[in-house]
Amino acid sequence: MKFIMGHSVNAVIRLEKLSKTTNEAPVCIRIIKDRQISYKTIFKINPDFWDSKNQKVKKSCPNSNEKNAVIAKNIADIEKDVLIISMSTNEYGVNAIRIKIRNNSSLDFLEYAENYIQELHNNGKISLYKRYKTIVDKFKRYINKETLPIGNINTKLIKDYEIYLRTKIENHPNTITSNLKILSKFTNDIFKEYKLDRDSNPFNDYKFPYEETNREFLNEDELMRIINLKLTPVNKLFDAKQIFIFECYTGLRISDILTIKWKNYLGDKVSLKIKKTGKPITIPLSNRIREMIEKKKTTIRVHQKTIDPNKYIFNVLKADLETLSPADAHNAVNSATAIINKKLKEIAVRSSIKKTISTHTGRHTFATRLITKGAGVYEVQALLGHSNIKMTQIYAKVVDPKKREAINLLND
Repeated sequence: MKFIMGHSVNAVIRLEKLSKTTNEAPVCIRIIKDRQISYKTIFKINPDFWDSKNQKVKKSCPNSNEKNAVIAKNIADIEKDVLIISMSTNEYGVNAIRIKIRNNSSLDFLEYAENYIQELHNNGKISLYKRYKTIVDKFKRYINKETLPIGNINTKLIKDYEIYLRTKIENHPNTITSNLKILSKFTNDIFKEYKLDRDSNPFNDYKFPYEETNREFLNEDELMRIINLKLTPVNKLFDAKQIFIFECYTGLRISDILTIKWKNYLGDKVSLKIKKTGKPITIPLSNRIREMIEKKKTTIRVHQKTIDPNKYIFNVLKADLETLSPADAHNAVNSATAIINKKLKEIAVRSSIKKTISTHTGRHTFATRLITKGAGVYEVQALLGHSNIKMTQIYAKVVDPKKREAINLLND
């Protein structure tokens, strides 16, 4: 039996749990603190193979070495957990250990973050996986440690890391906020999961830095210049131009536009699931976009007679993403987006537009055009698929100066 800071941790066999069917009983790690007991079941064996005196499996048991190694590893893991729990809170007990065993989570901030990130990857959320992993890896390089008990995250560490990001890495204030909000999320999750004292959470009173940024969008004249740019279907810029115009009139993200199939097109609207959120959305189509798609449909029918409902409307992706792994699908969309953005720069030059445009510009243009023309912010939120109205209100602030310019025309 091992005693750690008022705890006892040892391996036992629970004969009271003996199965009459298999004649096996569970071998458990038993943790005792303040006369409270918690068990973690490791495996089950016939009691004849258990050495109660030495708290291990007898050599006569098949695979005894492997079983005893599993017991030793679990005891070592519990010892580490108890140490981290004791460093995280002054008032800890067997309940915290039970939560750790039941949830298979951790009071080690880094371990908790790594487990969460791996779960994102396992669930195919590759974009979030890469973003969270980049942020956590950057933080790990800063602290230069393999473990970080949650109790060691304090106001000083947060402020020092903010200074490091700003002065050494030269991150933009909004990038710093993006990084620290992820660290805050993990901290909040651990405090909630382990029922720690919320008043001790160092992020409670932390003020995240933020700086207003300009969202590039096209005005009506600039958009019409791109629309009127003469390109033949065989021109390498043709698809990029059409995709950009589609985005300016629907507000869909490039990742969704690239994966719209003919079966998603319902004549006067498109209905699909948003890749980022997995939520269904239906977007009504303007006359210009309907004409664009109908013209594509006519061209296909001339050459192929029939339209495959499972083919993409914009034939940029060379493979059906549904046949690829999440990671490969993510890389395929990113690669196609990079190529389109490169072509959009050339389209801007040919259209005599001095702004640097990208696929993001199309989405911003859609939102600012709608609000400028009097659309309500909640309607725009629904069309953009924003989960938070604050994200949409940014566009309302962008067009406020344009509204002032319009009123000034009355003064003239």
